[in-house]
Amino acid sequence: MAGRHDIVGYAEIIERAQEDFGADFPVSTVRNWEKYRRAWVAKGAPARSGLRPRETPMPAPETTVNGTPAWSWRKVREWLIHSERVQQPVSE
Repeated sequence: MAGRHDIVGYAEIIERAQEDFGADFPVSTVRNWEKYRRAWVAKGAPARSGLRPRETPMPAPETTVNGTPAWSWRKVREWLIHSERVQQPVSE
């Protein structure tokens, strides 16, 4: 990851998930994660059960780039592992 920036958009999340975990997520899935997060915030960010980690919303975007949300890859990467959408790489 040398020389790569931490702020990522939808396409870079897909690319890095493939590189880091071998996971293939369609862009529609990644966009739905953001829609789910926005709906969760609109409902007042109710507490989620720790027993169902997949229901944990993705991190909030750090900024926008040309009107599109952009996230910290480190936070998204941690969330992907915590929410059990990917397996932690064996090398870690």
